[in-house]
Amino acid sequence: MRRWRSALLVLVGALAVWLGWPMRLPPPVEATRVFDRQGLLIAERPAPEQATGAWVTDFPPVLIDAVLAAEDHRYRWHLGVDPIGVLRAARANLAAGAVVQGGSTIPQQLARTLWTRPPGLRGKLWEASAAVRLSVRLSKDALLEQYLNRVYLGNLSFGFDAAARTCFGKPVGALSLAEAALLAALPRRPNDLDPWRNPAGARAARNRVLDRMEALGWVSAEMAALARSQPLGLQQSPPWDHAPHLIRRLEPRGGDLHTTLDLGLQQEVERLVAQTVERLKGRGVTQAAVLVAETRTGRVLAYVGSAGWTTEAGQVDGVMAPRSPGSALKPFVYWLALERGKRPGGITLATALADLSGSWSTTHGTWSPSNYDRRFQGPVLARRALATSLNLPAVRVLEGLGVAELHRRLRELGLTTLDERPDHYGLGLTLGDAEVRMDELLAAYLTLANGGRWRALTFTRGSPAQAFDVGDSRAAWLVLDALNDPDARAPAFGVDSVLEPAFDLAAKTGTSVGWRDNWAVGVTPEVGVAVWVGNFDGAPMIDISGITGAGPLLAAVVRAAHTGERDRFERARFDPGNVLRAGQICLLSGLRVGPDCPGARVERFLPGTAPQETCDWHRRVEVDADGALATGCPGAREITVVAWPARYAAWAAETGQPRWPEQDHSCQPIEAPERPAEAPGIAWPPDGVVFYLEPDRPTDHQAIPLRAAAPAGTRAATWRIDGEILATPEAPFEARWVPTPGPHRVSLELDGAQVGVARVHVGASSP
Repeated sequence: MRRWRSALLVLVGALAVWLGWPMRLPPPVEATRVFDRQGLLIAERPAPEQATGAWVTDFPPVLIDAVLAAEDHRYRWHLGVDPIGVLRAARANLAAGAVVQGGSTIPQQLARTLWTRPPGLRGKLWEASAAVRLSVRLSKDALLEQYLNRVYLGNLSFGFDAAARTCFGKPVGALSLAEAALLAALPRRPNDLDPWRNPAGARAARNRVLDRMEALGWVSAEMAALARSQPLGLQQSPPWDHAPHLIRRLEPRGGDLHTTLDLGLQQEVERLVAQTVERLKGRGVTQAAVLVAETRTGRVLAYVGSAGWTTEAGQVDGVMAPRSPGSALKPFVYWLALERGKRPGGITLATALADLSGSWSTTHGTWSPSNYDRRFQGPVLARRALATSLNLPAVRVLEGLGVAELHRRLRELGLTTLDERPDHYGLGLTLGDAEVRMDELLAAYLTLANGGRWRALTFTRGSPAQAFDVGDSRAAWLVLDALNDPDARAPAFGVDSVLEPAFDLAAKTGTSVGWRDNWAVGVTPEVGVAVWVGNFDGAPMIDISGITGAGPLLAAVVRAAHTGERDRFERARFDPGNVLRAGQICLLSGLRVGPDCPGARVERFLPGTAPQETCDWHRRVEVDADGALATGCPGAREITVVAWPARYAAWAAETGQPRWPEQDHSCQPIEAPERPAEAPGIAWPPDGVVFYLEPDRPTDHQAIPLRAAAPAGTRAATWRIDGEILATPEAPFEARWVPTPGPHRVSLELDGAQVGVARVHVGASSP
């Protein structure tokens, strides 16, 4: 018995020492201030003691009752840990087979707020012991005062007084029952229940607190019913001036936070986003998001998550929200194929790709993709296929590579949303049959601009940026070169489009199925910009393409990033160094230019991948007046013809392409004078024609083809609409014009001389 008494005395003594050991409470929470890269203040939230001039000691009873009802209604009776609450939570969690209920008391929550808790079961035991010590050392009122002044309630608000001023613009002593219940619901999940971002969830949580207060008899049924019927009553927005989505993402917990943002650029981008949404609201556009980062470092310069923070939809962060990218993933397909070069599945920028209709079997049935304009162009060199975003060539390139290769590369580039197996996406992955985040997509494009060196985006000054190599730098530069080629993208976007600033801009647009998402991503040697335009609820837009929706906003943001103190950016150029080889290729076949080819261009290649075969598609032959072969016959004339490969024969016939002439061995003397060559001019449209637009079809799908009658040997053509240059296409000198209602003047110049004018009238709708 003496031994038991001695042991008990030792235990009691140890417990007394433990309970009496001095506890040093951390100092009160500091004010939260957010700065840009130059030290300019972006946002500020005062510390609790700064909100009212002193540490709050007199909280209103209505708030105390709401907090105790929400968190710990037996607070006055337990010693830091509530055994009844622990048993109830354990029973509920065992029944559910998951953690669905917690048993933490206010002292336990305060302990977590004051100190960092160890992980696992050891942490729970530590938390319980710390709660008991707090309850022994502090009175109930003093402990509650610490909790109410220190707990985090979201939106940079530490303590209930700061939260009251943030949410309602009033001190804590002026709260109504409904307002107190709303704030009391926030500590458990301050970000999920953000009342601006999730008003429905916040309202439901508020009403549960009111239900609990009524059940405990702390408010009458009439008072609870009246409070439940009231609106949330929030201020228009939290008192943040700029970049609220980024500030919420960073979750500053007191003290100074130095970001990489450029406040001047941030303000300008916010203005441009609001301006763009206003311009497009008649076409069903309600939101836009923009992210700007330095190309070489990945430091974020501007972060605009929505067109406005003050609405429920504006709380969505478009930079982090997964959306379908449309064609914005195509450059990474070409990057992989260019890396392979002459190996199976490989291409060069001079490879002739088949832009022909096709069908593929999928797990969902037969898939028959089409191009944006629902036309097919036959053989198209890879450079132009990428620059003009043709769908069928991209699908065929991916077919040669295998979907698993693209999926692997995109995952390497940090696209975390592609978490399904490759066969889940299929070949449609290159056309946007997936969802991506804007910040991850921009980081992938910056990887192209950095020669395959991926670097994580950084948002705060001094943050280390994770970086590693992903792919071949030379192939990455070729992709950039194609995306930065105004001549290559002119057939789709026109000459002097919004994607043609006065400096290097490798740009790509994308539009998802059903006109729900519109993207534009561009990189210059100094900055990368990603733009999304659409609706957060997935509602379709009306006739919005990349060049009319996100494209103009991209161009405006890029210009804004290259002005003022950033005007040095205009002098930078994409430079691959001496790592590529140049060679003359035929504009049609992509093979080495031959003596009969009507035109040629210089193309760049990875070493060892330039074509060795000379073009045999073009041939000079003699024909008679009827167009039949007449080699050596009197009166025969020489023309250049195309010997179409077999896979293009049907397309050439259907689209009226020049065909190989019929063979004629009779070689009868031609007595009649030779038929005069076709006069140069406009073959289509005819002068005086009237077109009517169909109101239910997108305007881009009603483009008018422009065809030229050009004599052999013609080198250059320029199409003009109302005196403005529309396109300068290559042979056979065709172009597409997306018309607007009203009278127009279509003119054609061949080799610098005007050869035809057609007056065209476009009606807004059919009569």
